[in-house]
Amino acid sequence: MASIRLAVLYSSASRYSMRLLGLFSAMIIARLLTPEEIGTFAIASAIVMIMSEFRLLGAGAYLVREQELTDAKIRSALGLTVLISWGLGGLIWLTSPWVAEFYELPPIEIIFRILSMSFFLAPFISVPSALLIRSFEFKKLFMIRLITTLANVGFTIGLIVIGYRFFALAWGYTLSIFVELLAVIYFRPRATQWRPSFLNIREIAGFGIYTSLANFFRRGVITAPDIIIGKIGTTAQVGLFSRGLGFIEFVSQTLLMGVSPVVLPFLADVKRSGGDVNAAYTKASVLLGGILWPVLTVASVVSLPAILLFFGDQWLSAAPYATILAYWAIFRTMHWFSNDLLISKGFEKILAIKEGVTFIAHFTAVGLAFPYGLTAVASGFMAAGLLDCLITTWFLSKYLGLNVRKFLKPWFLNAGIALICGIVSYAIYRTMLDLSWGPVVGLVVIALVLPFVWLALIMCLKHPLNIEVNNVINRFRRRI
Repeated sequence: MASIRLAVLYSSASRYSMRLLGLFSAMIIARLLTPEEIGTFAIASAIVMIMSEFRLLGAGAYLVREQELTDAKIRSALGLTVLISWGLGGLIWLTSPWVAEFYELPPIEIIFRILSMSFFLAPFISVPSALLIRSFEFKKLFMIRLITTLANVGFTIGLIVIGYRFFALAWGYTLSIFVELLAVIYFRPRATQWRPSFLNIREIAGFGIYTSLANFFRRGVITAPDIIIGKIGTTAQVGLFSRGLGFIEFVSQTLLMGVSPVVLPFLADVKRSGGDVNAAYTKASVLLGGILWPVLTVASVVSLPAILLFFGDQWLSAAPYATILAYWAIFRTMHWFSNDLLISKGFEKILAIKEGVTFIAHFTAVGLAFPYGLTAVASGFMAAGLLDCLITTWFLSKYLGLNVRKFLKPWFLNAGIALICGIVSYAIYRTMLDLSWGPVVGLVVIALVLPFVWLALIMCLKHPLNIEVNNVINRFRRRI
């Protein structure tokens, strides 16, 4: 358990530093570019990033989950990713003129070709990274990601300042991938293989096709609004909705990304040691929900001042969408670790089916709701998120034997804590407005007060998180 906590610590440090640097970058970029410019890049990047889910074909997850790993298996995983990733990179390069014509946006052709370069480097980054994850070497991953993020922020902002406009977003990302490759070479694990093998790749592909499909559908849920609105709406609408969704994604992913990389190797380790994987999944989900649900509920209350503070007044129209999308995120994150659970138990096909159904629900919701406005799109997203939660619960119950009653019972406590935090936040926010102190002051006061409210609720209601909080306090006392 100590190694898991240490892994979470380094993983959290890596992800949180990345998120903070990303927030810093987004705050500057939002003031340097218009919604139309960011919307144009969002359309192109949405298509490329959703295709990127196939470039590894599950090789990384295969290397993490595999019981016995040999040099031959590592080389085969590298060979498979070279075949797929290089093929997709070439496809993106060749199809860029047709995509630009379809959206009637000529800049998309250039953005596509800039972003395609990363596909040719991806295999030599992803395989060593997967080996680091497998061995819980998150300290090295922290250094790699920190260096990469700093490069991305520096390149992007610098290129915008000298006049590259939204093309700087594509160049900043691509140049940072080159930097990441150099960092991976320096921090590579001993088992790293640089010479690909194309023998015996069928086993990995058989595993990877389903996980890649699942990741494709999961990423597609986030990119569906950009792709659909970009065709039937305007680039400004794409920019505004993506900003509202991006704000909620930032809040949730800031918490999730520190823990998520550890969950799959943790569940795989529990399975290899003969432990109860379902019980471990339930505990991990409930603990995270005790943090995430209150934060998202508060985010729904303060979306307007948060967007005003971070991105400027030209993005205020995105605040109502963010308020609604916070509840979409609440439903969706309830089973955030379900993919890791299904992979750890070998149900990759079921995973792909589940994510496919969820993707269709979100895609349909955007298409049907758009004629009624972006607020309706956000409401449709929320409904699709609830459906996602119900579908996932049914799948886990049917195929993995998850006890639904035992899983759902502690979530009522999470819901109660989230509700109280939301009510307190709203009361503080309204009070600040009535006193004419302004929305940003209200946000600051909420940020100062709510952590203590949450901590008091965790302790008074004896939430399972209380044990972890006490462990942290005791370790701190011993150090002192």
